[in-house]
This record gives sequence, structure tokens and C-alpha cells, in this order.
Amino acid sequence: MEQTSPMEDVALMMRVRGGDECAFELLFGRYQHKLLNFFYGLSRNPNTARDLAQDTFLRIWKIRKRYQASGTFPAYLFGVARMIWLESCRSEQKAWKLGVRLDETALDGLTGQLADCPAYQARRRELHEKIHHALGQLPEEQRLVFVLRSIDGLSLEDIASILDCPVNTVRSRKILAVKKLRHLLATLWDADNHPVAATR
Repeated sequence: MEQTSPMEDVALMMRVRGGDECAFELLFGRYQHKLLNFFYGLSRNPNTARDLAQDTFLRIWKIRKRYQASGTFPAYLFGVARMIWLESCRSEQKAWKLGVRLDETALDGLTGQLADCPAYQARRRELHEKIHHALGQLPEEQRLVFVLRSIDGLSLEDIASILDCPVNTVRSRKILAVKKLRHLLATLWDADNHPVAATR
């Protein structure tokens, strides 16, 4: 996604509010990938991610006249995306487990000292699956914060706006999520390397 200033995005959204389809296409191009990552992180299903991302942009166009430039555009976008996600969960009458396709930086940050293990590179794919499993065990509030911060790169302030909670709450949820993930990953790693001990 191209680098843009927050004010430029807001200006484009103000044009969208007036019915400017070209401005809407620009915002779509800039944020489509991040939105797909967000929904894939929550559903672990590329088709679901694509459908919900499209629904989000369609919703933004539908309610464009209600837009108020009271914060950043990412906070507004992911606020609508979160509403679309919750509606989807209710309509399906189920909660989908979380899976995240982590980039190298996020993965190394979670695995910490595991990266020094000689077998680490050979088992990287397997470790990704363990991360997916561990993320599925987090409370939903912590999962949302982790995806928005570590995967989509949103600021703490934007996440606080999306989730309608204080910045300190967002910060604590992120810390708790990372701490629990590291513990779960270490447990899974030890269980694989010491299967006899793990079954006692």
C-alpha cells in the first residue's frame, strides 16, 4: 500500500461522502490488502476474507453521507469492518477460530528465543500452525487487538477508537496476548520435543 498522510485519507473520504467514485476507488486500492489481512486473521478463510472486505467497502459507500471527519480513516474503516465481522458471526450463529498469516517480524517477535533453536527453520511451517492454534485460544478482545496491531499495524489510539476503550486497555490486552502466546508456543514446543514427559 502506498504511503499516505492521515489528512489525505480523510480528505478523500470527505470527497466520497459527496459521491466521488474516483476518491472511493483510491481508498479501496490503498486499504484493500490490509482489510483482507484483517478478515483473514479472524476467519482463516480467504473466501470469507474477500467477501467481508467487499461488504465493508460496500457498507462504507452506502453510509458515506453519515461520515464525520472526527478521527483517522483507518480507525473509521476498521470500526466498520469490526461491525461487519460481528454481524457475520451472528448470522452464521458461530464464532470462527482465529488464524493469522504472520509476517517474519511478527513471527520472530512471538517466538523469541525459539529462533535460536537449530531445528527452528526446518519446522517453521509447523510452528506457524502452532501459532494459529495458540491464537485461537486467546480471548476475542486480545485476538482483535493482536491482529489490528501486529498484523495491520494500526496505532494504539486507532485501535482504542475502533474498540471503544481506553488506550491503556488496548496496551494491556496486547501485552497479555503476547505473553500468553509465548507461553502457549513454549508449551507446544516442549510437548513436541519431550512427548513422553508431556503425556505423564
